[in-house]
Parts: sequence; structure tokens; C-alpha cells
Amino acid sequence: MLDEYELTVHSLTLRQLGSAEQLAEVNGLATADVEAALEKAAADGAVISRRGNAMITPAGRQFLDEVYARAFASVREDQDVSAAMDSFETGVNKQILSLTTDWQTVEVNGERVTNDHGDAEYDAKIIAKLGRVVDKTQKVLQPLVNADPLVDRFLDRIGSALTRAEGGETDYISGVRVDSVHTVWFQMHEHILRLTGRERPE
Repeated sequence: MLDEYELTVHSLTLRQLGSAEQLAEVNGLATADVEAALEKAAADGAVISRRGNAMITPAGRQFLDEVYARAFASVREDQDVSAAMDSFETGVNKQILSLTTDWQTVEVNGERVTNDHGDAEYDAKIIAKLGRVVDKTQKVLQPLVNADPLVDRFLDRIGSALTRAEGGETDYISGVRVDSVHTVWFQMHEHILRLTGRERPE
């Protein structure tokens, strides 16, 4: 698996741009440890930092490509992990994407229009369906959870976002300014693709 330095740089492939606090939320490290790793990474040329936010550089990406091949070799050879990824891509991932579309839009007279969220019953049905898919995802990705505890952290964060949405904070379904179900799902998907050495499906 990744050490603290590698994990911090890796986290910038999941957020693209982030502060030490935001990256710590993603990877579960102490903020002070992330700050120290970012300082070293900046000195190494793996990241650039501006106004308290860091971003990975091409050199950082090249560094990670070499790290992944070593750190994730056994995971990439695990047949249970491979089968779980196949099930994830063809099942729950497509369901989440479809439900996100259904959350953001509704069908009116045969056309999709922006959901103004005026129909509480419609929205509640989407949230309930999301809950069932998230529960199923825990089972689908269990081989990856067993291989890498960060996957379980992503699932916990998705569950927390869903709980907030169920409590009425509906930005936590697909909002881009919060750690919504959609935002954290995207991060998790990117992480497990890098973990398993796969490409994002078209």
C-alpha cells in the first residue's frame, strides 16, 4: 500500500486541487502529516502549492505511475478484486450515474428538464433508491475493502453524505461544493481504478 507521502500525492489525483485539510478528509491522515508531505512533494516537484491549495504536477503523476505498479501489484493480480470491479462497473456504478441523472432532471412531456425539486415524493424515491444501491455497493466492493482500507473510508463518506441528504440537506446528493454522494463516488471510482490499474469506462 501507499506510505503517507505517496498517499498525499495520490489524493491530489482524486481532488485535483485541495488544501491539506481537504486532502486529509479524503485520505484519513492527520492534517499535520499531510502538510509535511505536501512540503516535501513541493520540494520534489511533485506538486505545486498556491494560496494554501496544492495541485499535482506531471512529474508527480509520473512518480505515482511507478509507485502504483509496485504498491498495488498484489491487488491487481487478485481475481476476486477483478471480479468485483467487473460487477461494480456493469452494475452499481451505472445505477448511481442513472440515479444522479434522475435526481438532476425529470421527464416532462417526453423531455428531460431540470428538476426544480418541487416534488418531494419524487425526490424521496430517488434518495431511497440511492440508499439501496449504496448498501449493495458495500457488498460488491468487499474484496477491495479487504485489500485497501481507504475504499471503506470512501464508502463511509458516501454513507454520511446520504444520511445528510435523507435529513433534508439535499445538496449532499450531487452538489459540487460539498462532499456529496456524487462527488465522493467520483473520487472513490478514480481511486479504485488506480488501485486496480484499469481505465475509466467511456
